[in-house]
Amino acid sequence: MLLSTTCGLLASSAASAQAAPTTDIELSELNVTGEGAGRSLGAGLYGPGGPTGPVPGYVASRSTVGTKTDTPILETAQSVSVIGRKQIEDQNALSVNQALRYTPSVTTEQRGGAGSTRLEQFYIRGFQAPLFLDGLLLPGNRDAFPTVDPFRLERVDIIKGPASVLYGQSGPGGIVNLVSKVPHFVRHGETFIQGGGFNEVRGGFDVGGPIPAEAGPLADQFAYRLIGLGWNGDGPAQTTRVERAFINPSLTWRPSTDTSLTVIGNYQRDPFSGFYGGFPAVGTVFPRNFGSGVTGRLPVDFYDGDRNFERSDRTQGSIGYLLDHRISENLRFHSAGRYLYSEGDYRSVFTAFSDLNGPFTTGPVISRSRGGTKVEIDAFTIDNNVVANFDTGPFAHTALLGVDHRTIKTRTLAGPFPAAPALDALAPNYDMAIPFPAFTTQSRISAEQTGVYVQDQVKFDRLVLTLGGRYDIARQSGPTRTLATGVTANQDVPADAFTGRASLLYLFDSGVAPYVSYSEAFEPITAGRIFDPAFGATGRIPDPISSNQYEAGIKYQPPGTDILLTTAFFDIRRSNATNTDPANPGFVLQTGEVGVQGVEFEARANLAEGLTLIGGFSLLDIRNTQDIGFTLNDLTRQQVPLVGRRPVQVPDQTASLFVDYRFTEGPLLGLGIGGGVRYLGPSWGDPANTFQVPESVLVDAVVSYDLKHLNATLQGFTMQINAQNLLDERYVTGCFAYSGCYYGLPRTVYATLRYRW
Repeated sequence: MLLSTTCGLLASSAASAQAAPTTDIELSELNVTGEGAGRSLGAGLYGPGGPTGPVPGYVASRSTVGTKTDTPILETAQSVSVIGRKQIEDQNALSVNQALRYTPSVTTEQRGGAGSTRLEQFYIRGFQAPLFLDGLLLPGNRDAFPTVDPFRLERVDIIKGPASVLYGQSGPGGIVNLVSKVPHFVRHGETFIQGGGFNEVRGGFDVGGPIPAEAGPLADQFAYRLIGLGWNGDGPAQTTRVERAFINPSLTWRPSTDTSLTVIGNYQRDPFSGFYGGFPAVGTVFPRNFGSGVTGRLPVDFYDGDRNFERSDRTQGSIGYLLDHRISENLRFHSAGRYLYSEGDYRSVFTAFSDLNGPFTTGPVISRSRGGTKVEIDAFTIDNNVVANFDTGPFAHTALLGVDHRTIKTRTLAGPFPAAPALDALAPNYDMAIPFPAFTTQSRISAEQTGVYVQDQVKFDRLVLTLGGRYDIARQSGPTRTLATGVTANQDVPADAFTGRASLLYLFDSGVAPYVSYSEAFEPITAGRIFDPAFGATGRIPDPISSNQYEAGIKYQPPGTDILLTTAFFDIRRSNATNTDPANPGFVLQTGEVGVQGVEFEARANLAEGLTLIGGFSLLDIRNTQDIGFTLNDLTRQQVPLVGRRPVQVPDQTASLFVDYRFTEGPLLGLGIGGGVRYLGPSWGDPANTFQVPESVLVDAVVSYDLKHLNATLQGFTMQINAQNLLDERYVTGCFAYSGCYYGLPRTVYATLRYRW
């Protein structure tokens, strides 16, 4: 029903579009985040794309993700990657995970390709990273996560390395900022219908432009945009389903060239979200003797759950705004805010994380567990800042002063995850009428953070010095009640931290820009106490986890080209992780540290008319550099120290290359062909480092055709076919234990018919 409604809107949009004149247009963009005259070095080097607007081809020239100001990527002394609309469409990315696949040092689909439709789980430089939308944090939660469909997005900006100085609490890997499509003062529209994959059908529309003048005397100050999508089909595992529908309206008011206010709404339903399960390593990474003369591996579409028990039903709604006002030629104010509500009802029967699915498992029986949660989230986020441009003698300053705040309230019904009936892999029964274990706890947790940040980008001739600092106050508090007894445990964990950043970059006339930078991050610890007699019998709250990074690199943009090359060398330390205190039972010590040393390279280029490419590689050396903890070696059943061992699910090496070419003349005029190769190096599969997940090489392909070259009446229509994992490679994206490994997606093929006007 959701899809039929969307398809009806598609048909209506297409019908009205046929009556409209079909002329090529270029969408306009308001940019009130620009620097003062002469503030941008080597202005001739940069393309037409703005810091948050459409990306020309595959190469963005400016971004706000690294500085919260309109800064050329070439002048940002930290590794920044930007994925534009063209790349998302060329690769047919159906999730943020899939959009990030070709980004160096980013490891996607931690819960396998199947799980990527439900959650956006990925690592940057070996660490989990948060998602932001329009510069504001999206609340992280497994069962009520507010997934963002890529069709809503204009671009995806990634900054790698600690970024707390601008964004508050976050890990050392970096952050991903999703940038919404917003209204333009040029009429435009798009509809598409897509089929393929796992018997899936997707359809969407994106229409907008200025409000017609006849609507009123102030109509010329307003522009609108309306985006919608429906998605229905089977999931990647047997018996599972995928279903999604969203509507995303937005309205921009521009009373003058100095002021712009955009209001963005969104409502989304995900009643079915595919598959989230994993399987034992014996049967995926390693062959398994299933008995009855059957030896091998589980099929990639195997399902370990129960169709009547399985549930992932999510609803989200949000309203937000983006306000920009140029107070004077050298002073700008920016404000963004959003209220978001999300709820999720999760139930699952899944492969048990137990020794029954360990390294010596044999036979057809898979041990399972069952459980679920109900979660509701209310999230309010706001960010306000002022940017001032001024000179002090020979120094040109771009100064930033800001305050942001977030309050995320989470209400959770949870319970135990007891054993479920085992599953016979050779004759699976997906209709066992398994009872759901009753919820046992109810929690109402509020997480708050307020931060004040300052930054100064100082330019002297061709030298760029950036200094920044931030102070955060955070608190997590609220009750958790045991339903059977009514006993309530209250949590109240305050934290505060100062983080800083400093960098130096020199831009040569040739377009070469070497740089060095230092940056910090922090993450509050909400569980555990440090034994300290000065704080009595309860001890004290641990200090936040702290991270720092030293990075040195070279960026290169040949003058007059749309080519951007970035090489970065980095050293990251994440410290203050907790371990059990052996001398004081019930307490913890902060002795854990993880270190990463790495190098990454990224190339983005619009090489010639119709030819675009992206490529890169990363090498990571990540390990536990300090730790007093131990982990179980499942092969020897002995405890072994964690220090010196490598974290799971992080390939030491990744590499990728994607090329797209559109014929612009000759008999193949209108034809586009492209393809990519992704290499995922081996990764460790358990904390004791007793086995590795093998490397994999994946091939993607795309063919498109502009149908106007077939018949002039088909102006605006394009046809595209995408194949991901073209060679149907069977591969495991990663494991976190012998009992938890995750398949990547098999070959998927989608055909898309798109109409733009």
